[in-house]
Amino acid sequence: MLLALAGLKGGTGRTTLAVALAVEAHARGRRTLLVDLDPRADAHAWSLSAGLAAPPTLSLPGYHGQAERLRALSFGHDLTVVDTPSDPEILGAVLEVAELVLLPCRPSPLDAWAAADACEACLVARTQTNPRLQFAVVPNAIDTRTTIGAALPRDLRAMGLPVLDARVGRRVAHAEAMADGSTASLDDPDSPAGQDIGELLDAVEALSARCGAARHLHH
Repeated sequence: MLLALAGLKGGTGRTTLAVALAVEAHARGRRTLLVDLDPRADAHAWSLSAGLAAPPTLSLPGYHGQAERLRALSFGHDLTVVDTPSDPEILGAVLEVAELVLLPCRPSPLDAWAAADACEACLVARTQTNPRLQFAVVPNAIDTRTTIGAALPRDLRAMGLPVLDARVGRRVAHAEAMADGSTASLDDPDSPAGQDIGELLDAVEALSARCGAARHLHH
């Protein structure tokens, strides 16, 4: 599966989730590739600090020819995770070939509005270039003790957006682990942060299995 963490606004947690999902899949024995399309190359920089804990990671900034590159790179891998910047042109290239796009959204009206715009871009891509594209918003950095955090999944659905049931809590463990060249699920898979990532990958793999079954029936 070619999975992209995408969006049209910075600060939503795309890179953290891309790295965490790729590492979790790699730890489960999946043939995993992490592709960093962001000019900052933060995911790639993290992989250099992580050493053997990191899955194979490539830095490919820019958008010219990226759809073809991503399609070719995904062959031979169970999961190709693509970290993207908030660049509409790069998003457009990714949407041509991605099978699943996850759109992280923090508890903020600004994030919700940006997620709605990104969902619209996904719908256009599915209609025009990539009919197999699936996409969903991932509630991220949720603190259920706050009104806005607890209400985010419901509010996103009220906007008509597809929302993944799995959500990621607001936990400092993610930043602390990345600072040490690790991830929360590697440090302690049974911790709340580690469980969040495990459940998110479970949801991704369930979607992948359903998409594969649908393609098989179609053929």
